[in-house]
Amino acid sequence: MSVLHWRGKDLIGTSSFEPTESGLDKFRSYLLQAENIPGKFLVDVIEEDFRNEIIPHVGSRDRKSVINRLIDRFYRSSHEYCYSEIIGREKSGRKDDIVLLGAMTNPPLIKLWITILDECEVPLSGIWTLPLISKKLLKTIKASTGVVLLVSQQVNSNVRQTLFRDGKLVSSRQSIINQDMKDTSGIGALAAPEVTRTIDFFRAQNLFDANDVISIHVLGSKEQIASLHESFKTNERQKITIHKISDIQNKLGLSGVEEKFSDNLFAWLCLSQGFCASHYGSRQLFNRYYNKLAATTLYVASIVVVIAGALLTQSNITDSIEYEKSTLLLNKEEELYKELYSKKFKDFEEVFQNAGLMNSAVELADRIKLNSKTSPLDFLISLSEILSQDKSDELYIDRIEWQAVNINEKNNKIQKANFTGQLPVQHNAIVIGRIDESVNNYRASIDHIQRIIDYLKASPRIESVETLIMPVDLRPDSKFSTESGVEIKQSFNRETSGVFSLKITMKAPDHV
Repeated sequence: MSVLHWRGKDLIGTSSFEPTESGLDKFRSYLLQAENIPGKFLVDVIEEDFRNEIIPHVGSRDRKSVINRLIDRFYRSSHEYCYSEIIGREKSGRKDDIVLLGAMTNPPLIKLWITILDECEVPLSGIWTLPLISKKLLKTIKASTGVVLLVSQQVNSNVRQTLFRDGKLVSSRQSIINQDMKDTSGIGALAAPEVTRTIDFFRAQNLFDANDVISIHVLGSKEQIASLHESFKTNERQKITIHKISDIQNKLGLSGVEEKFSDNLFAWLCLSQGFCASHYGSRQLFNRYYNKLAATTLYVASIVVVIAGALLTQSNITDSIEYEKSTLLLNKEEELYKELYSKKFKDFEEVFQNAGLMNSAVELADRIKLNSKTSPLDFLISLSEILSQDKSDELYIDRIEWQAVNINEKNNKIQKANFTGQLPVQHNAIVIGRIDESVNNYRASIDHIQRIIDYLKASPRIESVETLIMPVDLRPDSKFSTESGVEIKQSFNRETSGVFSLKITMKAPDHV
């Protein structure tokens, strides 16, 4: 396990740990002492398998189901460490899809390290595999088209060979070589036979056509270049291009990076890919990273809010300064008007001071004059006009009890009139009279008084009519109901026969 600490394109520190008890403890101690920042996990192991499968060209949902069945068939024990990608379609027949399946066949190999990362609460953003990351180098070395075999060395004992077709990964395998730990200059003689065997293996799997010319791009350090040129030769079936690792690093602008192997180069390519989806691992494994990302987003948003608030405050301060200037200008104008007033209108101050009192007196007089129209004379004239509609000679008015009142609109409470108040003054009177009908003709008397009540209710001046006494003389303990809804129960008394009493509420003449 190698830990590389980057700042931009500058590699500022590296540490290595062996997969032993001692190495794992040192790795744990390192993480606990180091700054807790997000990390990316790049995998380059022998126990990794890539294969091409043909599946029907179907919709995305059905395609996902087919791929999941393939993963269950080939990589049941590595389900969380699998990768799939559609890399093309067959040129003939049904033109089915070609899917690339990749998987770590021995997940416990890295789970030891993942467990320690989780214990130390390192926000891991993803797990990527080096063969898939290496395709990001193709554009830099001008190998984005055709059949390309990229040969690189990340550790002393292995050589990685990755096959691409038009920039898409087809397959990859790692070969073990017996290289001297201290001397890597003889890599050509060790790597060339492994590359030949790998090409034969890929050709046997029909991963490229027999007539295809393979472009082999080999990465090597300065001390390896001579050996690589000596061992790798161009012929009619293959084209050899050898790249110095330091030249690629300089082209990418990297600094502080050793050129002995390509591991640092691929580590930076993994680091620089931004928010690309992880190749391996479940999303739950990276929850700590997503939570940290959300927290950072909220922090940035809060800073933006603070800056916006500061700008708004500055704007308000500027506005307040302008308002203060306007206030000073208005105060000067006020002083000028006061000076002008004192010169021309000071002698009229007493008149102006009494103006309000005079106005109130005029309003009070107008109100008294208006309310005084509500008089007994007004009531008698209006009542006469209404009763004149009755053409019979049997109706007599004996007595009228009149009173001027105010009616509270909220609770309909009647109170003695206040001629200076705001409430309108109304008539409230009890009218007592007689109807000279035959003593035996009760219905005629009831119909007669009902007509009088109808005349009254039809007038716009009348607000309400209440019947107090009806002009009937019924037999003892009898009951009689009129058309107006008045139910009468009274004893026989000849002296009260034909007498009626009505309570009338009439509007003021100016409120009709």
